[in-house]
Amino acid sequence: MRWVLGLVVLAGWGLGCSGGTTSTPPPPDAGVAGFPPPAVGSTPAGDALANAPARCGQPAHTWLRSTTLGTVGSRGDVTHYTADFVEGLVLTAGLTPPKPVVYDAKFATITYQTQDRGVPQDATGLIAWPFGLRATDPKPPILLLLHGTQGFTDGCSVDQTDGAAVLAAYFASLGYVVVMPDYLGLKARPPATGYLHPYLVGQATAIASLDMVRAAGRLDPAQYDNVQADNRVVFVGGSQGGHAALWVDLLAPYYAPELNLLGGVATVPPADLYAQSVRALTSVVDATANVIGVLGTNAGWYGLTARLAEVFKPPYDTIIPMALGEDCDPTDRIPDNAELTTLFQPLLLDAAPAGTLASVPQWGCVFSENGLTTTSIPRQGGQRPSYGMLMVMGGNDDLVHTPIERAAFETLCAAGTPLRYLECDGAGHVQATLWALPEILAFTDARLAGETFTAACTAPAAVRCQGTPP
Repeated sequence: MRWVLGLVVLAGWGLGCSGGTTSTPPPPDAGVAGFPPPAVGSTPAGDALANAPARCGQPAHTWLRSTTLGTVGSRGDVTHYTADFVEGLVLTAGLTPPKPVVYDAKFATITYQTQDRGVPQDATGLIAWPFGLRATDPKPPILLLLHGTQGFTDGCSVDQTDGAAVLAAYFASLGYVVVMPDYLGLKARPPATGYLHPYLVGQATAIASLDMVRAAGRLDPAQYDNVQADNRVVFVGGSQGGHAALWVDLLAPYYAPELNLLGGVATVPPADLYAQSVRALTSVVDATANVIGVLGTNAGWYGLTARLAEVFKPPYDTIIPMALGEDCDPTDRIPDNAELTTLFQPLLLDAAPAGTLASVPQWGCVFSENGLTTTSIPRQGGQRPSYGMLMVMGGNDDLVHTPIERAAFETLCAAGTPLRYLECDGAGHVQATLWALPEILAFTDARLAGETFTAACTAPAAVRCQGTPP
């Protein structure tokens, strides 16, 4: 079993001061005019969901409709990478930059306000911006960059991952204001969240992500080198972040209709979380570890903590949530070669191969409600003709089972999600995102340029992606 569902793993991409400088953090941002205020639930469909978003037996609650959503609190030290340094980091990783860097890049960790189950909640994330924009340059668009699995508790934040910060700096050097939310429960700094990160919960992750986009629009230009973000947003996520990208697409019309989302890319996502989980509960595969993470963290978010013994055998009903809350990589506490019958109760193991997992009270709902093909939340249409999504998979992915996701792609596309499919021949779980970077950038450029998007709902055969190494 393997825990990592990372967007990019780039060994050796350091975050030291070589090639960069840091500066003292300023006081909290006051915000700026010109970016649209939050408009949670401002349509009939949005109001209906905002008034009753609870799922799977959760206590009833409503979403906050507050102008404080996205308010920026504190900012950490600013790191400055020169354009040459950013380019050198990319080359050191063995990659040819799909587009040449243009600007220096700066980045820092910020806190901002979001909500969780109708209660205000502070969250953190990394923000990067281009340095050296001219006064005559247009406002830079926002890139929402959604990371893969970092861990399951506070401190497992993107600023602990070298590759994530460098990727943000690279996109900033191309002229984007980049936001990388840590997601709920992965805060970079105190005070503690108070509960585990609700892993692969679509609502929680999409809400925190959309509120960080709002935060990017509220940055005080005086504190960010006179950079003010434009209300044009593209989004890219890999693995857990790919799942998050699809949820951003689904929930934005309900939760943040004021944002001008132009489209996005989801790489190696467990879009059909239900089918992936059935597979992982039928035989021991790498994704079995991710099912452990879903059950161990989602129990608290859905109010099922006292019922963990229904799904995990003792002593794992107590060991697993403890391990997930103590370390960003809990593999030492949870055996990676255990038989399914050692960890899981028959309640799940009997239902998965029988095709009745969805009927397991509340627990089955957790899997089905957070899958894009099985959620009860319908997708809203009405986006502009240029809006579209690209789904990228790897031909040799041994974590997210590609045949399941090919079928999920066709199901989602046929149901109205504007999609195209790209499968990188020979790529594993991590390589698919890296090898498809040229196609990803071309896709986001086309969305920003307003090119008309035409969905293609039959998944084509795998091809050699443009960034595939020789």
